[in-house]
Amino acid sequence: MSRRTSLLSTLLVAVSFSAALATAQAGELCCALCGRHDSCQKVCRLVCEEKKVDVICWGVKCEDFCVPGPSKPCCKQCDLVCDDCGKKTKEGDPVATPHRFIWREWIPSSCANIFTKKKLMQRIDTKKVPSYKWVVEDLCAKCESKAKSAAIEPGAQIPPPPDIEAKILVAGASEPALK
Repeated sequence: MSRRTSLLSTLLVAVSFSAALATAQAGELCCALCGRHDSCQKVCRLVCEEKKVDVICWGVKCEDFCVPGPSKPCCKQCDLVCDDCGKKTKEGDPVATPHRFIWREWIPSSCANIFTKKKLMQRIDTKKVPSYKWVVEDLCAKCESKAKSAAIEPGAQIPPPPDIEAKILVAGASEPALK
């Protein structure tokens, strides 16, 4: 039973593929704008789109900081630490012997100097720039007069039109150019 089902599904795929191929070969194109099947033909049209480009801007951020003058030593201090050897500690704690902890107090300077450091920072700005590309569309005769190519700014670098058998819509021209 599965062999018949497999053969039947293969036959259906082949029939639908040949029908689609026959339709494509017959030249039945539908218009990209209105959807009619009225004498449509392929047309190359230049389209201008906005493209977002991220630009990294570098700069510095200033930050002030103080550098004190020299300090002076003062009194010597002493304290007994770890003097809990006679007390019961938790199980697993190390047993310590008491010892002296010695440190010296310092007298800070009465003057300090302010310095400025510059930190390198970056900022990302997003800019919109025009981007040109050629598109191939199927258009009927009525829609072909409505569809116009993008206006090209002087000095703009645009891509060449694609290599197909189609009309090329040129901005500002009254008649489309044939390729």
